[in-house]
Amino acid sequence: MVTAAHRDNLFRGLVDRAAAAEVSQERMRHLLDAVLSVASDLSLPDVLRRIVTAGCELAGARYGALGVLGQDGHLVEFTHTGMTGRTEAEIGTLPVGKGVLGLVIKHPEPLRVADLAQHPDAAGFPANHPPMTSFLGVPIRVRGEVFGNLYLTEKVDGLAFTQEDEDVVVALAAAAGMAVENARHFDRSHRRERWLQATTEVTAVLRTSLCESAGMDLLAERARETAGAVLAFVAVPAGPEHLRMSAVDGVLADELTGECVSTLDSITGDVYVTGRARVLTEVAKATLTRSPSTFQQLPDGISELGPAVFVPLSAGARPCGVLMIARDHGGARFDDDDLRMVTDYATHAALAIDFADAQQDRQRLALYEERDRIARDLHDLVIQRLFAIGLGLQGLKRAPATPDAPERLTGFVAEIDQTIREIRRSIFSLQQPTGGPYSLRGEVLRAISEATVTLGFEPTVRLEGPLDSVVPADVALDLMATLREALSNVVRHAGAGSVALTVSVDRHARRLRLLVQDDGGGLPEDIAHRGGLANMVQRARRWDGDCVIDSPGVGGTRVDWDVPLARHAESQEGRG
Repeated sequence: MVTAAHRDNLFRGLVDRAAAAEVSQERMRHLLDAVLSVASDLSLPDVLRRIVTAGCELAGARYGALGVLGQDGHLVEFTHTGMTGRTEAEIGTLPVGKGVLGLVIKHPEPLRVADLAQHPDAAGFPANHPPMTSFLGVPIRVRGEVFGNLYLTEKVDGLAFTQEDEDVVVALAAAAGMAVENARHFDRSHRRERWLQATTEVTAVLRTSLCESAGMDLLAERARETAGAVLAFVAVPAGPEHLRMSAVDGVLADELTGECVSTLDSITGDVYVTGRARVLTEVAKATLTRSPSTFQQLPDGISELGPAVFVPLSAGARPCGVLMIARDHGGARFDDDDLRMVTDYATHAALAIDFADAQQDRQRLALYEERDRIARDLHDLVIQRLFAIGLGLQGLKRAPATPDAPERLTGFVAEIDQTIREIRRSIFSLQQPTGGPYSLRGEVLRAISEATVTLGFEPTVRLEGPLDSVVPADVALDLMATLREALSNVVRHAGAGSVALTVSVDRHARRLRLLVQDDGGGLPEDIAHRGGLANMVQRARRWDGDCVIDSPGVGGTRVDWDVPLARHAESQEGRG
């Protein structure tokens, strides 16, 4: 943003330079207008275009260009005006900073040339390049360092550029340096904000995702989008000497997904082993891998990639993978600011992955402790109960004709049914995964365990069918959200003393059903068809299912959530 103090400094400096150079009053007015136009924009590409246009207008040049220099002193960006799109396409490759252009780079001082062809450093023009005779080059400095050079050619009156032309362009370059600095600060802040947003989104998903591959896919996708790149991939360990591209986003995604690279003789492997980031000016020159045994031939599209950065996914002593981002051929190189932002992004992602791994370890430990508890309960409760039932049946055998025999027998059957339910529930608890695929059974039991604290009693649970093998993760997410909403409503509105819950898949594995029945006083009328209850219905309809909520006010509330599984399976097959 151009502040009043900033504008005053610009004008004060211009007036001093213009007075010293004896610039005419009319050109002084044009110069001030040009500087105000340049300084009024905060977009760096727009600022560069405005500088080139203003330089051409002030010096009367037909063609103008601004070459931005990289840290190695080579041109990394070239903004120009005056040529038609057709001419530009016929020329092809942009200048690289040789000849007279290179002279201004080596010696950053104003340079005027009456006839380029006669200059000893002239390198000539490429084919289809328009003829250019006169030349004026002026460096643009930002905080004392050369940011780039403003090149003007072919004065419209056919004459050579004058000392006054040079003076007014030098004054413009001084003001342009301050405008560039302002735009760079804004651009840097904007990029940092975008990377922070991407980091927040990705780390949240990586820490809570049910599927690790979904988190990795998002990690690559957001990296590519935020960096303005055409390709990004995440490579993870696949054995002691190989990395596998587990998530690829952008061009070549189909060709690269699942490919392996060697940790011994590839750039990706070098970053993984050393833990040090690598910045390349062009992927095609370095290639992604040099391992003939794992990647016989790079896809043709690799040669069309440009600048790239490889950073380790590292939050500790050893990286857990490598993130690579590549821009298009001819795209902007990754500078130090880019590298810092990408590295921070990768580090936070690695921390989130470590956190998720640690959480799985804690869950594993909790599962082992739960197994010990279940074993104790089986010994202390179930076995004792079965022993008591056995004694009772033996007593009934000795006196089968007593009047209360049928009632006692019915009681024993009920005790056996309850014992079977407890054993089944124990078995389901033991079937929770140990860090592998998502378990719907485990999630349901975990939700019930959490709800028991707020309900004040333990709901009755029935789990039927192959829940863990046929229910897709995204459908399971909607079922769990519905279950938690239903239990939350029981706590807040029903005043129930018991809840019966059933989650089932039919024997043909075609439908998934959730039934929640409580014995409370029903739901208030004002919430019966809005908020969370409406979301239950919406989640069912998303999968072509339905959700019926029956709350007559007497006999409690019944939630019947039912969705087909066939539709989802068919869509998955269609994508495969």
